[in-house]
Amino acid sequence: MSKKPIIKQPDIKDNFIATLNKMGYMFIEPENFMQSFIDFSAQCSGPVLDIGAAYGVATIPALEKGAYVVANDMDEHHLEILQSKVATPLLSHLELKVGRMPSDINFPENHFGAILASRILNFIEPGLLKESFSLIHKWLKPEGKFFYLGATPFMGTFRRFLPQYEENRKNNKEWPGFIENIAAYVPEGRNQDLPQFINLIDEDILRKLMEGVNLTIEKMDYIPAEEAHPEDMKLDGREHLGIIAIKPQPFPLEESA
Repeated sequence: MSKKPIIKQPDIKDNFIATLNKMGYMFIEPENFMQSFIDFSAQCSGPVLDIGAAYGVATIPALEKGAYVVANDMDEHHLEILQSKVATPLLSHLELKVGRMPSDINFPENHFGAILASRILNFIEPGLLKESFSLIHKWLKPEGKFFYLGATPFMGTFRRFLPQYEENRKNNKEWPGFIENIAAYVPEGRNQDLPQFINLIDEDILRKLMEGVNLTIEKMDYIPAEEAHPEDMKLDGREHLGIIAIKPQPFPLEESA
């Protein structure tokens, strides 16, 4: 890719920048668990991966701290814009990878010291989500860390969906936060920046996903929408869910008697 982007980055609105491919927004400043990834990336072993990097809110600070970053996004234009914002001396530590998780990208086993997935795994079809988490586990080095940030059913944007979410939980649906048609629940205007579906993930679902791929939870918290968020995104302090998980060292093989 050339240093000069073909398409201009959208304007900032309400402290967010809309994605070009209608996959939500990028916040203009690193958020809680995203900042933890940035800080850890400077000290971990090996390169780090930013899945759904958008315009580089996490990638660029990680590069500035000395990390080698593989920035992934399904939209090539996002990565063009990201690259144009990186200082020339840091470009040698940046690798761009276009493709949609999980089918379009692949990396060697035990390759990354840290992986970030912020505001992206909600937009993966439920049938592919377990595979995505399995790949994250595979790509991490032992003792590498996975940093997750995502929307929950308690995000104000989806308040109209809450009764259906509660009904889904009562009926033990596998993915109680799955919205097949966003336009049916999200007000016009906001839904124009979102895809057709979203899978809102609560604490129970995220814990099961972690346990299913043998990632050990170090920290998990609901995160309130910050003051800088638009009012329509706020609800009750559980708008987002973040997690830091560690890939444990493999058990040593027992010596035969």
